[in-house]
Amino acid sequence: MLDVFVSYSRRNLGFVQLLVNALKKGNKALWFDQIKEPLEGIAPGTRFWEEIAYGIENSDNFLFVATPQSVASAYCHAEIAHARYHLRRIVMVLYCGENGEGDTWRDIDAAIKAIPDDSELPRNIMSPVLSLKMLASENWLELSKIQYVMFSDSIQFEQSSRELIRALDIDLAWIKLHSQLRQAAVLWAKSNFSYGYLWSAERLKPVYEMLERRKPELDPLVLDFIRPESEHLLAELEHLDIGHHRRSAIGNRLEAIGDTREGVGLRVDGLPDIKWVPVPAGKIELKDYYDGKNLGEFDVSPFYIAQYPITYSQFQVFLDASDGFDIDEWWQVVIEKYRKQRMNEQSNKFDNHPRDSVSWYQAVAFCRWLTAKLPRDAWPSDDVPIGNDWIIRLPTEWEWQHVATCGQKDFVYPWGKEWDGRRTNTNESGLEQSTAVGVYPHGASPCKALDMSGNVWEWCLNEFDNPANTYLGGNARRTLRGGSYYYLKTSACSDYRGFYLPYGAREFFGFRVALGSSLL
Repeated sequence: MLDVFVSYSRRNLGFVQLLVNALKKGNKALWFDQIKEPLEGIAPGTRFWEEIAYGIENSDNFLFVATPQSVASAYCHAEIAHARYHLRRIVMVLYCGENGEGDTWRDIDAAIKAIPDDSELPRNIMSPVLSLKMLASENWLELSKIQYVMFSDSIQFEQSSRELIRALDIDLAWIKLHSQLRQAAVLWAKSNFSYGYLWSAERLKPVYEMLERRKPELDPLVLDFIRPESEHLLAELEHLDIGHHRRSAIGNRLEAIGDTREGVGLRVDGLPDIKWVPVPAGKIELKDYYDGKNLGEFDVSPFYIAQYPITYSQFQVFLDASDGFDIDEWWQVVIEKYRKQRMNEQSNKFDNHPRDSVSWYQAVAFCRWLTAKLPRDAWPSDDVPIGNDWIIRLPTEWEWQHVATCGQKDFVYPWGKEWDGRRTNTNESGLEQSTAVGVYPHGASPCKALDMSGNVWEWCLNEFDNPANTYLGGNARRTLRGGSYYYLKTSACSDYRGFYLPYGAREFFGFRVALGSSLL
């Protein structure tokens, strides 16, 4: 980047040459066309306006030498307009010569008024305004608001030069950063807003610090460009056709920069932050997936379900808490043999991935702990009246299935009737591992719950062979729903019933919590 682009009238070249020499002695890198009008100084074979535009866009400061001659110059006003459009920092020199400051201002006003009404800018200049008088009036209105440095025969040249250099050096770090931002934003726009052109969260951090100090006005393109990286990543997830590997990468990047989505991490008090989704009343008829045998009809009372499966960071709080995993109270209803069952390691250690390798017993213990520890002001209360017997627990499989379809009886999957592999992480994705929760927003159920299909199997409260039994003790097989990244799409159907022994903790087993009646 250059320090200064010099805009002036050829008729003032003698003074401007002295000014340029002083700036060079001050170690300023300049864009200065010594033969300005009719621009013979630009290299042969080049397009002169493209060269000027490039010089303006790649200079930190735009220096305009204001004289009665320059304010009447079509080329000067085209340059000023281009600098304004590209948000260059404009520094103005008022050159008075032998005249006084007041006389110079009057001569400048007269020069602008003397521009013929029908005078137009040369056709070889790119400008949104063709009328020279109109453009000159617009430019001068803006320039008159800028603090200027005056040069005149009555003031020592060296004194004014030092003042100008100080003006150019004011907050140079911000000037350079703003120039970089503007250029990067323009490149981003030219790339059709490709995410590859955006700055990372780490690179944006000093930008936010500078903005907090200066509080400048920024144009909409730059404001959009400097949105937090997480916002751009989440917006990208809304495009249905981005691939599975990109979704996986976005989820992992969100974790790296701090995934602040509601319901994914922790509250300010360090407890799991659950985003509750209201579920209306309904009725579910359970059937064997393969032979169609009717297993019973179950009423669903209004309750809440977590929008996401419990994540690694949320479950880890339970493991680390002094009153958590190792406390007998949370395991008392579980058969003695399996109390405080040893935890398996997470297979994919990202804070925003679902906690995997969890047994049914461990999921139940987590729910009992969370019921006791989560403040009641973290429970929703606006849509469904909460009874005194309400607890945080695993959902029953009829509740789970109702959430997955929310009364849409013809839905095979949470999103509709037909399979669409773009909406879920099953074996067909080729990832062979879990993804961060919620990176498939198009797979949401009608109740707005996410990850109901694929990613990890989810434990349900009831027994598999005797669905009506929700008793917490015993070692009968328990139900799993939703399929996983390891299984084919068949198991990701909303009515597919899986099962496992309650002490089993496979690397693709997880769970989500419900808030509802204790069912006792």
